[in-house]
Amino acid sequence: MGTEDSGQSQGTAGLSLYGYPSCPFCARVLGAISQLELEIPLRNTMQDSEHRGSLMEAMGRGTVPVLRIDHEDGRVEWLPESVDIVRYLAEKFG
Repeated sequence: MGTEDSGQSQGTAGLSLYGYPSCPFCARVLGAISQLELEIPLRNTMQDSEHRGSLMEAMGRGTVPVLRIDHEDGRVEWLPESVDIVRYLAEKFG
């Protein structure tokens, strides 16, 4: 759960988390993902320059965590702030 090569559980197929494990705010989100037993891939922005570049292009900054939400209609939403991400996940999957 919350790892680079996780599979996708039902309902989480369009989600990915940009951040890194040693970030305390990312750890808060990863804890919620684990508690909710979700499989959301972690796009490690410290280890992968491609993920960092995608985040910078979308947000204009490298601050993490950010949840990328790929909607079925093709829209892409970037949700920053750990508290907001945890709230979103709890409301959608809790």
